[in-house]
Parts: sequence; C-alpha cells; structure tokens
Amino acid sequence: MLTRIDHIGIACFDLDKTVEFYRATYGFEVFHSEVNEEQGVREAMLKINDTSDGGASYLQLLEPTREDSAVGKWLAKNGEGVHHIAFGTADVDGDAAAIRDKGVRVLYDEPRIGSMGSRITFLHPKDCHGVLTELVTSAEPGSAEH
Repeated sequence: MLTRIDHIGIACFDLDKTVEFYRATYGFEVFHSEVNEEQGVREAMLKINDTSDGGASYLQLLEPTREDSAVGKWLAKNGEGVHHIAFGTADVDGDAAAIRDKGVRVLYDEPRIGSMGSRITFLHPKDCHGVLTELVTSAEPGSAEH
C-alpha cells in the first residue's frame, strides 16, 4: 500500500546552483547527497517534512553525470523541471507486482538500490498518464549514511 509522497524528482543542469536556489528561496537544506553511478546522477535530497508513517517527504535534485543517463537524455529533450514523482511503500516488491497485475509496465524486474539505501522501481510514464512514477521502500533507520 502506498503511504506517502516520498519525493519529487527535479532534473537540473547544475546541482550546486539549484540547491542554492532552494536554500535561499525556501530555506530547504540538504539532508543527504550522493552520486549514483548506476543511474548516472549526482543528487541532493532536501527534506521537506516528516510523515505520519515514520518516513519523510523530500525534493530530490538530480544532475546527470553523463549525457547518456536517463536524466541526461531527459534534460536534453525537456530542459530542467519535474522529472518524476515517488510514492513511499513498505513493500516495493509486493506493490510493484500488484500494479503490474493491473497492466502497468514496471521498468525493473527486481527493485534496485536508490537514494539513502532505499529499494526502488519505476512505472512506465505512458501507463501513468505521462508521469514517470517511482515506488520507494526506505532503508531501515541507521542502515544508510545520511
């Protein structure tokens, strides 16, 4: 069962400049940053608030580390802006299977490792009214560096 909006992914050309905008404009600070070599991105997670299920909601700022990454290709075609929405779930495997059974294409056969040690998968945007959708099961507290 999906429990919250985990994060909104925003693609950007310059991560440091974009982080500074969100800090100066809204007061959001970087909660976590990392480079995900598999996905070809450098990212910063800006924590917005805690949620009632023990999770949190974030803005995820994404800068491609290579042009051929999914975010790099998306930026070349669309420019900066909202890239995806992610919903939190306690069971990414089970929810992905249930959603696949409803005819929605799940992009990964098995969930992959995402930000902060989470487990993730994506749903095809053509099956989700044009929205790239991510499902996220957060890592257990203390299992990933923040």
